[in-house]
Amino acid sequence: MLTSRARETLRGVETVIIDEVHAVAGSKRGAHLALSLERLDALLHTSAQRIGLSATVRSASDVAAFLGGDRPVTVVNPPAMRHPQIRIVVPVANMDDVSSVASGTGEDSHAGREGSIWPYIETGILDEVLRHRSTIVFTNSRGLAEKLTARLNELYAARLQRSPSIAVDAAHFESTSGATSNRVQSSDVFIARSHHGSVSKEQRAITEQALKSGELRCVVATSSLELGIDMGAVDLVIQVATPLSVASGLQRIGRAGHQVGGVSKGLFFPRTRRDLVDSAVIVECMFAGRLENLTPPHNPLDVLAQQTVAAAAMDALQVDEWYSRVRRAAPWKDLPRRVFDATLDMLSGRYPSGDFSAFRPKLVWNRETGILTARPGAQLLAVTSGGTIPDRGMYSVLLPEGEEKAGSRRVGELDEEMVYESRVNDIITLGATSWRIQQITRDQVIVTPAPGRSARLPFWRGEGNGRPAELGEMIGDFLHLLADGAFFSGTIPPWLAEENTIANIQGLIEEQRNATGIVPGSRHLVLERCRDEIGDWRIILHSPYGRRVHEPWAVAIAGRIHALWGADASVVASDDGIVARIPDTDGKLPDAAIFLFEPEKLLQIVREAVGSSALFAARFRECAARALLMPGRTPGHRTPLWQQRLRASQLLEIAQGYPDFPVILETLRECLQDVYDLPALERLMRRLNGGEIQISDVTTTTPSPFATSLLFGYVAEFMYQSDAPLAERRASVLSLDSELLRNLLGQVDPGELLDPQVIRQVGRRVATTGSWQKSER
Repeated sequence: MLTSRARETLRGVETVIIDEVHAVAGSKRGAHLALSLERLDALLHTSAQRIGLSATVRSASDVAAFLGGDRPVTVVNPPAMRHPQIRIVVPVANMDDVSSVASGTGEDSHAGREGSIWPYIETGILDEVLRHRSTIVFTNSRGLAEKLTARLNELYAARLQRSPSIAVDAAHFESTSGATSNRVQSSDVFIARSHHGSVSKEQRAITEQALKSGELRCVVATSSLELGIDMGAVDLVIQVATPLSVASGLQRIGRAGHQVGGVSKGLFFPRTRRDLVDSAVIVECMFAGRLENLTPPHNPLDVLAQQTVAAAAMDALQVDEWYSRVRRAAPWKDLPRRVFDATLDMLSGRYPSGDFSAFRPKLVWNRETGILTARPGAQLLAVTSGGTIPDRGMYSVLLPEGEEKAGSRRVGELDEEMVYESRVNDIITLGATSWRIQQITRDQVIVTPAPGRSARLPFWRGEGNGRPAELGEMIGDFLHLLADGAFFSGTIPPWLAEENTIANIQGLIEEQRNATGIVPGSRHLVLERCRDEIGDWRIILHSPYGRRVHEPWAVAIAGRIHALWGADASVVASDDGIVARIPDTDGKLPDAAIFLFEPEKLLQIVREAVGSSALFAARFRECAARALLMPGRTPGHRTPLWQQRLRASQLLEIAQGYPDFPVILETLRECLQDVYDLPALERLMRRLNGGEIQISDVTTTTPSPFATSLLFGYVAEFMYQSDAPLAERRASVLSLDSELLRNLLGQVDPGELLDPQVIRQVGRRVATTGSWQKSER
């Protein structure tokens, strides 16, 4: 709607169909869509009919409210008739004791992979691919998709006795990357191709067509193949590791047998015994139809700012009419007028632009006439910097000019950290094809095909979504059922009936009980203490409630440990618990008391600390970009991520002096509502204090089985901590307009998310010290 030609084309629209509406309803992409639909209606003589389609929605009424805003919506919800065939596959008797790769797989292995379960998983997947016509293998990350694709092709070439020699390239690889751990072979024979968001759309289309036509037996994909692509030829879906959600699992398995009368067939390959337990619960929820709730963002001001600039760039806006139209979109139905006006103030020059170019007004607000008009450049800004997906400064990977043959030059994209570690003549793999780097420019990596050469696997940095608290509680309930023995004495569900599956679950539960005396679950948490390699205490809280609950809880725990032991605690939260390190002490050992708080006090600590977190700094950068305060370069030119971080830190330093600055308010809202699950944390704390949930503490000489994966994530977090940008590690001092923030957040349970007393405390500290000092908890 940002060009006159497009607007004229859209004036005849009568119906808008949003397929897989659940995929956007709970995100800022959905909020952007909701307001775009309102803007579309403003172009039409009669509002367009809206049709939303989804097979994986828990509450149809919630999605209907998102889709229709204040309009009546008819819900058509026929009973589901398809009955998928799902089985969990564990290729070894003991996933924690894989003694020899070669003896178990019969395949050649790479050095250093002895004792790893991955060769067994890879061989098992290849066997299934060869038994079926067309297979999609889903992973949860782009890096794993590339790695698994390469390994499947290596194994397939070896079976055909066409495995290439890699000796020629080994020395080259060691000279450019220092190790051969990520080196993979390449061959002109392949059975699989990768498919994910960093592979160009042209390459993805080629892969999809090859799979549909039967030319390609297997595609290894992320969520890029999860939605909206119907391939009737696919007769098997394999999921590696637990899917990100129940809805995601259903969507992925549903890609198989996707035709009238077809049966969806899926296999789960868990990576660890703990992953096996999670997969068992996910599959049970899939059969029972227990899906996650969708909660649209509440008053996202960054999206509002972007859409306001876009709308005003095409037509002058009457402010009152624009406010009414915005409130017709479900995410802003409760938007207070004062918050709306503050957003317009930000866009029309209230803040002095001499301090920072980002404050230069994009709009003119004539308060006498109530008319909002665009300044020169607003339309171009909206076109080049619009959207809601954060910019990570990716490099485009392109073929040289004139060598694209029929089609696009674009091959895909690489994370800038991957590019910084690469050199001209390096061989990389992307989309199951090997490429030689010919040139690296400011914005692009120019490559040429390098078939048959060993290559480096790419990597991408990214964030995962935390497990919902509701799903975490179900996993905890299942752990109690396993610990009681009732599960094994009853009828075993068919998806868990294989001998190796049962043996691994039983072994995990028995070993955990032997280590800690109690198997952690939803009603009984366990605090495990053990020494690390240098004699300090590792404190491990086993809790199933998910990272969205554990991360804010960890913030409060870190403050308490600092107050009690006088040291900065290294606290890391994950879906399965919290890990902290405490220096060696001759005093009383830390016990469960350090995890218990009065609910109101706990929430106050989190609200006070969030503004000084790396999470806040990272989210502020993204919110500022969405609000068009950090415009990108001209199309086709990337803005390096380090430059984005630097600009965001400069903007934050200036903006924090304005208590009602909308992007700061939006960042706080996003952290406290979208990232953290404070209502679930409060409920958990009340149940702990009331005795409904217990915490037992135990001292172990070595980490328990449940602790192993937690500690692996803990080490990874701090191994690369020094690489974190300064702007996202240092404290940010905020001055906040508490009334405006309260209006933005609306009525939130529990209570108000920021306490005025906390704000006054922050202000006093800024005035006296000029820096943030953590308070004693």
